[in-house]
Amino acid sequence: MLAFLLRNEESSLFPAAPWDDVADLDLPPPTPCEGLGRAHLPVNTRVPQAQRWFDQGLRLLHLGWRGEARRAFAEAARCDPQLAMAWWGLALTRGAGARRAASRAEAIYKALALSEGGPDAEQRYIVAATFLANKGPANGRHGFVREMEGHLERCPEDAEARLLLAGLLADGFEADGRPGPGQTYAQLLVRELLRTHPEHEGVHLAWVRLREESTRPQEALESARRLRVLAPLAAPALLAAGRLFLRTGHLQEARAVLEEAVTVEDAWRARESLPGAAAPVAGVALRLLVQACADAGRYGEAQTWARRLRARAEEESPRVDQALVFAAGALSGLHLRFGFLRAAAEPRVELSPEARPADRVLLSGMELYARGLRALEAGPLAEADRLCTALEQLAQPLTDESRSEGHLLCPRDVTRVVELAACELRGALEARQGDPARAEATLTRALRLERRLRPAGPPAFSRPVRETLARHRLRLGREDKALELARALVEHRPGSGHAWLLLADIHLARGAVAEAAMAFASCLTCWRDAEAHLPEVQRARSFRGASPRPVSRMRLVPPVENAPA
Repeated sequence: MLAFLLRNEESSLFPAAPWDDVADLDLPPPTPCEGLGRAHLPVNTRVPQAQRWFDQGLRLLHLGWRGEARRAFAEAARCDPQLAMAWWGLALTRGAGARRAASRAEAIYKALALSEGGPDAEQRYIVAATFLANKGPANGRHGFVREMEGHLERCPEDAEARLLLAGLLADGFEADGRPGPGQTYAQLLVRELLRTHPEHEGVHLAWVRLREESTRPQEALESARRLRVLAPLAAPALLAAGRLFLRTGHLQEARAVLEEAVTVEDAWRARESLPGAAAPVAGVALRLLVQACADAGRYGEAQTWARRLRARAEEESPRVDQALVFAAGALSGLHLRFGFLRAAAEPRVELSPEARPADRVLLSGMELYARGLRALEAGPLAEADRLCTALEQLAQPLTDESRSEGHLLCPRDVTRVVELAACELRGALEARQGDPARAEATLTRALRLERRLRPAGPPAFSRPVRETLARHRLRLGREDKALELARALVEHRPGSGHAWLLLADIHLARGAVAEAAMAFASCLTCWRDAEAHLPEVQRARSFRGASPRPVSRMRLVPPVENAPA
């Protein structure tokens, strides 16, 4: 979808993509591929091979594989130097950052020149893309939409145009669940395409991405499953399907398709003789595999995936600091999720002398946060206060750093993530210090900060704020308010045994034993293959309709300190 390609909606393990600095016509020839779907758009060429390469580029564009789509469009342009639409594709696959503005402009003006006197439909495609190439997705959006709407008025059956229009209109959802300004329009277009083009791989991927963060993501489950059949060799599409399965609580399917994404991309990388840094999907998929295993209570398996991620980061020479930090965050976050705070506080990563300030701040923030939680568990609140203050001051040097482009960690995004962690830790500290009103206000602010994090930024390394705030309200005897937060957390993460365990604890505190039993049952369904030695798993399995326990005995995570690092 254009919204994802042009807005850089994914944080990447490695900041560089292969061939980004190579001129369009100097790109290495791509490999003809099956397993990418069947999208087809007839273009003005008499060279059959150019049409085939254009269609491969179009399929890859719909499937979110920008770099490979660019290679296919470049090959189409080499096969037929007069093919205007090949240059249209090259302009769209250059992204939206200022760094590639000259390359985008060169490609789109080449397309405009070649399209003169050509089919009206192609001219409208190219003029619409001109707005995006010249002004970017934000400022050029209106012009693109108007041109594509004009084209669809003349050619209402053009499925590719409808899909491109829907892809740019996708606005996501606000924190309260309301769709963004163009989201409903985009969904109406794709719903109709699902009816008229049920075998189109790009339509199913668009539907998955449009519904993932909605209140009814399960509506896209069938499309996620169809992607595995229609586009089994498109790693970005498999990644999107895995994310949807994870969002809806289908953990076994999520793990299976995410493993497929890693395997597919590694096979492509081996075929093209590319380094690990050229495989952006695998890095994200491995992080999601860690999350899926953590939700399922499979701590050992999650460690295996986290270490594979770290090995991938360390195999590059010279090592990439951003990759090392992301890998350390995955393993540290896993330890934190199960309460192994000592291991979480020891990332054991040494960055290079040339490491960027954003990388150093993010790594230091992870360490300070985990150490702060350890101090809260151990009892010396003065030490926890000192660490919290250090965490709050950590991101200040980044405020004057310029915004990054591409997949480099943006200093502003790092600042937001560190600020969130500091706010969540401060709220937990204030609760322990006996200031519930201030703790409530601080944690409510942290919840707002959490909702404003950009998807393109680094993953948050703090605990879910809803969980911390719910536990705080539970200790104050505000069970109904805690229940609202727990239900929202379960709705957002229905496959997480940890979320269901929180809901069960709250029902117990309310004296609702029957509801608690149901929540424990859902928790154990998520943890049916969980490791029996984990304290949370043992507690869930030991429930036998017991009477409510005092709230003071409930903890967010048990203070276990002897886990493997």
